[in-house]
Amino acid sequence: MEGTFSERLRQYRRSKNLTQQELADRLGVSNKTVSRWESEGGYPDVPLLVPLARALGVTVDDLLDGEKPVRALSRADWQSLLSFAFALGGGVLFYLLDLFMPMALCYCAYLGCMAYGVYLQKYYAYHSRWFQISNALMCLAVNLTFVTAVLTAAAALIWFGSSQAMLGASVQVQLLRGNGGQVLLAVLAVLVCAVLLTAAIQAAIYRWNTGNPLCWGEGMSVQLRPHLVRPPLRRLLPGLVPWLAAAFWLFYERPDLPVALYEEQETAFCLCLVILAVLGSLPLLDRGHRRWIPGVWCMTALCWGMIGLRVYKIAWSPVTQRIIPYSTTLGSIYVPLGQASWAMPVAAAVLCAVWVLLQCVRLGPPRTAASEIKEEA
Repeated sequence: MEGTFSERLRQYRRSKNLTQQELADRLGVSNKTVSRWESEGGYPDVPLLVPLARALGVTVDDLLDGEKPVRALSRADWQSLLSFAFALGGGVLFYLLDLFMPMALCYCAYLGCMAYGVYLQKYYAYHSRWFQISNALMCLAVNLTFVTAVLTAAAALIWFGSSQAMLGASVQVQLLRGNGGQVLLAVLAVLVCAVLLTAAIQAAIYRWNTGNPLCWGEGMSVQLRPHLVRPPLRRLLPGLVPWLAAAFWLFYERPDLPVALYEEQETAFCLCLVILAVLGSLPLLDRGHRRWIPGVWCMTALCWGMIGLRVYKIAWSPVTQRIIPYSTTLGSIYVPLGQASWAMPVAAAVLCAVWVLLQCVRLGPPRTAASEIKEEA
């Protein structure tokens, strides 16, 4: 990062979402001192350089020199890579072992690998934010698979004795009959359980790393209280993407559509989602909002699940070349034609609500007017 020391200090502070007062409190100086460093070009005293770099999550070289020197990989670098290998490789190992071993043992092996990766990250490596993010995402993916398998096995044992194949056939029949809402509720239940399990694991990791429990009160040592913020309109606009994806299926409610359009509806819906992802990313291209673009694409990818929420009220008869009412008793030569269902706007509402919550709810001390003024300084 090139520029003067004051410019680098201001950019590093804003990238950490710290106000001048918050940075001054961490260093034990006044906010006027930090303001003087950023505006008048002053330099901190030598004893303050290391605490200042740690507070900003950078090195002293990053603060004093805009051009980072080329250095060889140190032992800490290799140990940091090793921590990534254990945390992320444990997830890959989980999926490989799941092919021929019981899932419970695979899950225990993953937890062991992840724990050792967290141990290396805490004691022998640089504390990397990318490690926390990637570890949380891998943990969520493994938990989704594990929770899905456990709940599926439990449902098959309760309702069908011990056959998961009968459970899968039952789900397929429910989708064909247009009861996609029940399947959607089951998917949401799996997702909620996986998220709660992941949050519990990450909270335990955070407490072990810092020694501070994640509590929700006035006396907590780590300020993680939820509070509402007012995001700009451009960050709320991508919340319309799920609704537009659901509106795509209203096109197939017309009775005079040719059968060819029904046969290519999955391809057309895929193209529609790509266009919606691009349009949803356009309001976020400005600096400061680009970090939300991957979230828009993830939300759009989740809209692909609407394919499984189609209802089948009509079918195409290749013998008579006519559209007839669909029934589960029809032969395999009849082609069912998918149409919109009430579960699609429900799924759109859930995705939109999640997006709005991500934009409007923050964890941390509420921002005051004074802190916002200092942030703009």
